[in-house]
Amino acid sequence: MFLLPNEKVIQKVNPHWLFLTIPLIEILFFFFLYIFIACPYLGIVIHDLQGFCYIVSLYLLFFLGAVLCLDWKFNRLYLTNKRLIKERGIIGKRFMSIQLTKIQNVSCAFGIFGWLFGYGDLTIESAGTEGKMTFEGMPWPAKIKAAIEKEMQNQNK
Repeated sequence: MFLLPNEKVIQKVNPHWLFLTIPLIEILFFFFLYIFIACPYLGIVIHDLQGFCYIVSLYLLFFLGAVLCLDWKFNRLYLTNKRLIKERGIIGKRFMSIQLTKIQNVSCAFGIFGWLFGYGDLTIESAGTEGKMTFEGMPWPAKIKAAIEKEMQNQNK
């Protein structure tokens, strides 16, 4: 990450853990369906294909699981004493930033499940060309919103 001179990270946040575990559970569910239904059926229809089916499905399980974990890990929000930075990307990185002095509005929204499990969307609107940044699935967005507003007030002092 590229920090400016005299800039320090105050808070670093990944999306809520449910945004990692639910897709992983879905992948495991379809993996077990495939292992117990599709692979045995292929073994009946074409002999010697059942073992290949197991190997390919296991490889796909690990590959998709690794991609999901890495995507979750490298989807971050950084709050510094000067900027708000959004990092995205596993191999190729994409950074977007908004200076705290240019932020005009910080809002958070969550539905019933977000309220129950503590996650929601955080929307940052700024003046100028930066426009609007949305962070989906952030844990406790009201706390992040309060931290951003506190740093914005520190900038105005």
